[in-house]
Amino acid sequence: MCGKFSHMATWAEVVSFSEPLTARPSNAPEEVATPMRFAPVMHLDDAWQRTVTPMRWGCTKSRQGRVFPEYIHARDNKLLASRLWRPHFETRRGVLIVSSFNEGEEVPTFRPDRVTPTGNTKTVQWTIRPKDGSRLAIAVIYRMVQSPEGEIAEFVMCATTANKGISEFVTGDPDQRMPAVLTEENLAVWLGQTGASPEELRACLYPYEDEGAWSMASEDRRKSPIAKSAQGDLF
Repeated sequence: MCGKFSHMATWAEVVSFSEPLTARPSNAPEEVATPMRFAPVMHLDDAWQRTVTPMRWGCTKSRQGRVFPEYIHARDNKLLASRLWRPHFETRRGVLIVSSFNEGEEVPTFRPDRVTPTGNTKTVQWTIRPKDGSRLAIAVIYRMVQSPEGEIAEFVMCATTANKGISEFVTGDPDQRMPAVLTEENLAVWLGQTGASPEELRACLYPYEDEGAWSMASEDRRKSPIAKSAQGDLF
């Protein structure tokens, strides 16, 4: 599952809330977010208006004085059934506006002769990014917690079954998932601006088929473009 994504550093200041997926400033810097780092999450404020709040990625747990992320994803099919997720799903939903996200492929490793398998694997990162430079909206749920610095928000990504392209290279993962990418029409529904029922909210989350609109590039340049066979020319 996704363990890294990138977003515009100045997103909250330069992008219109009404056009979060298409409005782009020129030369906007990007920041990379990983678990335990903060990222701007769009949600509704107390007046039911769209706003952005920095939130920490991961529902954390404290052990022996250390804080670590216990969860960073929530499966779409658990949101209604889980006592852990349902209260947040019903009341605290948000959206990450991202430039790209990463998925890991588990590949075998070899001894120095490059022929003999070691029996172990390593993770090769694939970066998924819209070819046209537009943004993706990833559904999240969040909660408020107390920290030494005061109250902060923590979020987890909602996850769906991997789409056709991503499923080509996450074959080593028995639970092939990807972030829940929202369509532009579903943004207002997910944020809570339409009065949708829990079942209608859940229906916003399904494997997003990009139909060749995404570039999928592996950090291992020796690898063949696996996703190409499934979705046409992605490179």
